[in-house]
Amino acid sequence: MNTRACWLHLGLALLLSLGGTSCRTAKSVVAAVEVKPSTFLEHATLLKENRKRSPFLGNWWNPDKKAKAALETAKKIHIAPVLHSHVRPMEGILPKIEYGTWRRDRNLPSLAKYTRKKFIQVFRDAKNPRFAVVDEPDKDAITLELSLLEWVPNTYSGFTVREIVDWVTFDGVAAVTLKGTRGLIAIEGRLIEPKSGKSVFEFADKEIGKTVLILPIQEFFPSGQAHFAITEWAKQLEELLRTKPDVKVKDSFPVVLWNY
Repeated sequence: MNTRACWLHLGLALLLSLGGTSCRTAKSVVAAVEVKPSTFLEHATLLKENRKRSPFLGNWWNPDKKAKAALETAKKIHIAPVLHSHVRPMEGILPKIEYGTWRRDRNLPSLAKYTRKKFIQVFRDAKNPRFAVVDEPDKDAITLELSLLEWVPNTYSGFTVREIVDWVTFDGVAAVTLKGTRGLIAIEGRLIEPKSGKSVFEFADKEIGKTVLILPIQEFFPSGQAHFAITEWAKQLEELLRTKPDVKVKDSFPVVLWNY
């Protein structure tokens, strides 16, 4: 068996194993993704995976009955300005050389603004919205507070390395063998009940840049993969808060055919 055939069998085996994962997401199995929340979350140490319900790596629901009732009866939501003060130092040799920490930090405020804008858009444009989005805090509205936790921008050098690997093997191998060459982003968030000011739900998640097999447009922009993940997070959270507790909100697959 030649080298390319060996890689083909290895890649297919890894991708097929993703489809069989039940208690963990594909991203946590293949990319060994883990997220470590900051002090932004009051219950950071209590966050756990809940694959029967949530796509996020970390979840905490307030067990208090009054807090649950407040969330269930809320009809409005305020999405606060997104914080970026907890973002950790950038890791990876390629991003540091090509993009630079100073440039990454300079662009964090714009990424935070994009995050808030996208979450507002998704909640407002939902087909069967549960909440009415309000621009300012309201005594009857829960507040969604978000904080960026990590961000490593895309790099052309990383993209080139992965393309070479995929060319000598096949599309998708680089996704599971060269995670250090991909952009990544992590986020954490909490829902605040207005009357008590207490957190009713906290979550954290991390996404490594996906492999797009057809026309990977997001690869050509430093924040492309981050925008991709932020859009998915907004859709997932909206669905999680809208659906019943016995509904499973699916996580995304690390390899997709095209941008959407």
